[in-house]
Amino acid sequence: MRTSGLFATEVWEPSSAGVFSHAVYNYVGTHGWLPDLIALILVLLQALLLNILSARFRVSKEVTMFPGVFYILLMSTLPSFLHLSPVLMGNTFLIVGLSSLFNAYKKSSVAGSIFNVGFWFGMASLFYFSNFAFLLLAIFGLATLRNIRINEIFMVIVGMIAPLFLTGTIFYLLDDWSYFYQTTFIKGFGFWNFEWVDHWSNYVPPVLFGVLGLIVFGSANIYFQKQSIRSQKNIQILYYFIIISLLTVLMQKEVRIEQLLLLAIPLSLMLPLNFLDFRKKEIGSGIHLGWLIAILFLQYRLLFM
Repeated sequence: MRTSGLFATEVWEPSSAGVFSHAVYNYVGTHGWLPDLIALILVLLQALLLNILSARFRVSKEVTMFPGVFYILLMSTLPSFLHLSPVLMGNTFLIVGLSSLFNAYKKSSVAGSIFNVGFWFGMASLFYFSNFAFLLLAIFGLATLRNIRINEIFMVIVGMIAPLFLTGTIFYLLDDWSYFYQTTFIKGFGFWNFEWVDHWSNYVPPVLFGVLGLIVFGSANIYFQKQSIRSQKNIQILYYFIIISLLTVLMQKEVRIEQLLLLAIPLSLMLPLNFLDFRKKEIGSGIHLGWLIAILFLQYRLLFM
């Protein structure tokens, strides 16, 4: 499905990339088969991580491969999603950070996990500016999982600052502090600033993600029904993830359609709960097949243009 991007891609250049994203592009470039192949491998790795996360922390009652399948489908909706975008690279660290957050549930010794939540979200922000907003997810998530204390909030903040401080120190020693400061904190900031190409295919993902968002918010009773307390709290954090992902458009400069890829993480973990709730499995299979056909059409139409 995503392999169509290796030989049938549109002209694409990254926007609002962080310092780590720029470092990657300096080595592999921004277009061509190599960065698109790396993007393919990254999506497969992220799908695997989501399957492990869902199974380990019991997001659903059953252990399935659905989270990874949904993630791949969501990440392949549009040809522009197939590229090695800053959002895609940052998603890797958001998933790892989310795993660390879930791991902080009611443990007596969680200093490492709490620090790691901030650290991995900080790493994600070095790829894409608006990932700074997930500091809110760390704080609200910890408050949901445990009786959070001031020192734990401070621990999260220190964890997020750590990769920024270490990276900034390297750039300072290389006499390139100004570039690091401008790229990390200034150039990526913008209020309600969109970069939009008016083409019918670009309306498909917002409509799709919007409908899926309405489904997950309308399915709260299904998600919380007959779930353990821990699973319910994890699902609540995923709702926070969706809300914060939407709020990132208020702080990101040159918001593109790829911003929707942030939503792929919580949606891929929550939508399987709907599929598992279907009494007739044929309904879920039919929806999946129709979704797959639509994606293949959007991808391979480039071969005939």
